[in-house]
Amino acid sequence: MKKILAVLLLTSSTIAFAGHGHHGLRHGHHHKHWHGPHHGWVVPALIGGAVVYAATRPDPIVVQQPTVVLQPNQVLIDGVVYTKQIMIINGVQQEVLLKQ
Repeated sequence: MKKILAVLLLTSSTIAFAGHGHHGLRHGHHHKHWHGPHHGWVVPALIGGAVVYAATRPDPIVVQQPTVVLQPNQVLIDGVVYTKQIMIINGVQQEVLLKQ
């Protein structure tokens, strides 16, 4: 739907600005015409570019971190939950972290 609206707006803006061409001679009055590069496309191109950019831009992605309820024997490191445990290694009591 956004793309259809963008195309319609772009088309209508270019048609509105395209109407200043040569009108010919009317009742013998001479018209001065500027003979040079015709820049009537600049404004419609800017408007059309803005409309197309707005219509095709992806919606922002919102990421929320989940709420982690830790027990007293748990640790959170870089989003990973580790459980504290006491182990005896070579006769020495040590606290180790085990990944869940």
